[in-house]
Amino acid sequence: MTSAEQTAEDIKDPFTDEAWRTAIEHAAGCLACRTPGGSCETGEQLLHGYEEATRKVHSEGAT
Repeated sequence: MTSAEQTAEDIKDPFTDEAWRTAIEHAAGCLACRTPGGSCETGEQLLHGYEEATRKVHSEGAT
């Protein structure tokens, strides 16, 4: 197991789980998200929301 996988398993934040689930559910039903090179503003916003939540959890855990 890589350290990235271990880190992902160690993070048990419901907001990041919910943000990830929302982004994946959107992408699964969105033709633009599923098309290589496609552009979807909503998908991008959801992904950035997940990334921000993950950064927040990591920064809080580092202090």
